Amino acid sequence: MPDSAPAEKIPARPAAFPARPAARGALVALAALAMLTGCSGGVGGSVSTAVKDSSSAVATARIALRQDMDGNLTQAATATSLDDGLKEVETSRSSVLKLSPATQEERVVQKQALDVLDQCAAGFATARAALAANDGGSPSLSDGDKALADAQDVLKQLEDTVGSQ
Repeated sequence: MPDSAPAEKIPARPAAFPARPAARGALVALAALAMLTGCSGGVGGSVSTAVKDSSSAVATARIALRQDMDGNLTQAATATSLDDGLKEVETSRSSVLKLSPATQEERVVQKQALDVLDQCAAGFATARAALAANDGGSPSLSDGDKALADAQDVLKQLEDTVGSQ
């Protein structure tokens, strides 16, 4: 293998194509436009992000809950997973609540998202209550898993709705 030269001894060449002022201006304008529109399509993009984040949180919580039901995870670890997932849903809800929809359609999407995220939070509440009552009472761990599965379903429906607009 040949010896390599230290970085300071490697000669640098000037750029073959210097930046053009007009192209630079267009890039700056495009970047500004992306920032103004939220890079993801305004309200729909923000809702889509909130849905994806919440979906991930629900899926992770369901895995932890099922692992707990199978005896493969401690109640403390499951509780932490449920708490973390609920925090993610609450963060997503807060982000959606702060949006400023400009059209009636965007207001409808925002309201749908808030309703769905409230359902997710309720699913987490059921799962947390089930974990706390972990004595075969009501709600059971299966009820908690079912509540989170229902939350996943409504998130998927919202994702499909937002994606089609």
